[in-house]
Amino acid sequence: DPHRWLAETKWLCEEIKERESKEKKLRCYVLQSREQLKHFTQMKEAEHQSLFKQIKKQEKLLEEVHREKR
Repeated sequence: DPHRWLAETKWLCEEIKERESKEKKLRCYVLQSREQLKHFTQMKEAEHQSLFKQIKKQEKLLEEVHREKR
């Protein structure tokens, strides 16, 4: 039956379009998530570097205080 075949073909085309749209949205979401993760990782790394510098400063100050005490 050509009418049934045509209807099924149209339905399949709509299904494909819908799936492609969902896939595109998911790909965008994955890319956004990767970028966010990269950004947060960089922020954490910068924070760690800053804390490390602060610790080094504190150690120097402690050494100076110990030297002055002697």
